[in-house]
Amino acid sequence: MRAFSGFVPLLLAVTMAFSFVKVGTVVPNPTLPGLEGGEHRLVDPGRLTVFLFFDPSQPHSREVMEEMAALQETMAGEDLRWVGVVSDRFDSAAAIALARDVGLELELVEDQGDRLYGDLEVRLYPTLGIIDQKGVLLAYLPYKKVNFTGTLEARLRHALGQLDDEALERALHPTSADIGSADAEAGRLLKFAGMLWDRGKRDKALAKARQAVEAVPGSAQAHAVLGFYLAEMGDCGEALPVLRKALELDPENATAASALQGCGEAGAGRP
Repeated sequence: MRAFSGFVPLLLAVTMAFSFVKVGTVVPNPTLPGLEGGEHRLVDPGRLTVFLFFDPSQPHSREVMEEMAALQETMAGEDLRWVGVVSDRFDSAAAIALARDVGLELELVEDQGDRLYGDLEVRLYPTLGIIDQKGVLLAYLPYKKVNFTGTLEARLRHALGQLDDEALERALHPTSADIGSADAEAGRLLKFAGMLWDRGKRDKALAKARQAVEAVPGSAQAHAVLGFYLAEMGDCGEALPVLRKALELDPENATAASALQGCGEAGAGRP
């Protein structure tokens, strides 16, 4: 027994190190210095708060923030508060520049000594969460590669009363058919591409459409949207084979047919 005297405490310490804060917990509400001046509370008694822990030098953080910016615009009519939490280990100027570059409006606050990071048991960047007006944690979302911001949107709409429990469950746990659907995965990427396109961020929209084609090569709509964007940006040389591929996959695809016919001419709007 003596040989194992230190084993249990060590095991407990390791287990706790990889635990996460529980939904339903009342979170701390410290006053945090703003990166652009002033002070901010984490909890707002009048609104739902979305918080984001991010690393301004990390590609995953940038990708999520770009999608969040599109989501933020989609939900602009909702009374939501968006807070970005940045460790004092990171370059605050880089954090401010990143938020501005992707078009995400955040109350940027500094987490001095990573105290809030520790209190909320954050283990990786980026991590998202939703806090209600009473300071109760409604959702806690460590980064995952698939449908991360889609999960955030579903959680937010449920908290706002726009999704019932059944609809939330379907959004969070799609059927095996949904999970295996090429159109579902392509649609997620194309949704954000369209939002970025509407906001005038054409290069970013084009990048998302390319991701859709790479992720789901058999999606006619992914090829059609990518071809449409290329044509609108005046690159018919690249657009034509992409549009032809879209029509090969789906001869009835109206987006591809229209873009193919008008390639080289000025267009408007988005598919």
